[in-house]
Amino acid sequence: MPLRRQTRFTREGWYYVLVFAMVFGAALVREVNLLMVLAGMLAGPLLISRFVAFQMLRGLVVRRKLPQGVCAGDLLLANVTVVNPRPRLGSWAVVVEDQVVRAGARASQARDPEAAQPEVFFPYVPAGQTRKGTYQGRLARRGRYRIGPLRVATRFPFGLFANRMTLGATAVLTVLPRLGRLTGRWMTRRHESFAGTERRERRPGSEGDFYGLRPWQRGDSRRWIHWRATARTGALMVRQFEQPRNRDLAVLLDLWQPAAAGPQHSDAVELAVSFAATVVADLCRKGGSEVYLGLSDPVPCVAGGPASAVLLQDLMERLAVLEAQPHDPLPQLLEEALRRVERGTEFVLIATRPVDWSDPVRFGRLAADPARRAALGRIRVVDASGPDWATYFQPE
Repeated sequence: MPLRRQTRFTREGWYYVLVFAMVFGAALVREVNLLMVLAGMLAGPLLISRFVAFQMLRGLVVRRKLPQGVCAGDLLLANVTVVNPRPRLGSWAVVVEDQVVRAGARASQARDPEAAQPEVFFPYVPAGQTRKGTYQGRLARRGRYRIGPLRVATRFPFGLFANRMTLGATAVLTVLPRLGRLTGRWMTRRHESFAGTERRERRPGSEGDFYGLRPWQRGDSRRWIHWRATARTGALMVRQFEQPRNRDLAVLLDLWQPAAAGPQHSDAVELAVSFAATVVADLCRKGGSEVYLGLSDPVPCVAGGPASAVLLQDLMERLAVLEAQPHDPLPQLLEEALRRVERGTEFVLIATRPVDWSDPVRFGRLAADPARRAALGRIRVVDASGPDWATYFQPE
């Protein structure tokens, strides 16, 4: 059921009414029968246009289908379906108008650069049939958007009246952060870090399940040597008792910006979010590891678990609505992350300003604990406001 129906004169309709009023007034004043006949002929299209424009929209059903998710800057395709359930009368020149407004935008949507009003034109919807159309566009900023309500309008047949029907078909679309590309330097460092941890975590006697054979490496136990394979290949071969897995990673995101933020601060925030989203997406798609994401919300939190598509969707939605803060939540975020994340997990801190671990004001409480002080020294820091981020990440 429509929430509101409205019929009004178009600009051409007002011009037509003005001509009609002039002819009708002249016929009354001068008492000219031919002018009265002409006025009656001019009144006919007005009445017909008013009646037909109302009938064109009567009973129409309009549906919209949005994609499950879209990243900022990607092409958004929305499908619009118009159903005409009437048994006889078709609908001509039907325009379906949608509204796209970012959550938290100003009340004056018409002046807001985040607002858009895409339209789909249906030349003819036959009686008892369905017609489909599509509108497309790009949403440059991440976040939640309110889509709708839908508006259906027509000016058929003469364009003198515009009949509009507003429907209550509203939806919420989450625009995920824009993904970039991790450089070879990032991949190399991740591989080196994992290889070092694998050697440190290997313990004699903790073989587990047999997995396969591999060449002997420094530090391997002699009990693992497979003598038949060694004799056959001429090189020392050892049993491998478990399949190697990816190194667990915790990504901490410190989105700080001053109260009077400038364009450079906003760019650093979006770059940091995009970098974090790309790292998380890469790990979740590969699988085989634990992935954690620490966010500097007003109340710092850490979310994560085994890498999977479900976890990726959850973390991406959290990043989509994350906003920068003018206060300093990083010390509380570090405490929460060190408490929540298992030991041996690699930490990467993506910040929007330089981080000095020797600062007694910010990190004095953490530095007082020897174990936490040692953990801080192992955290890799990437400053999105400086040039270092380009070593590991390329935005797209």
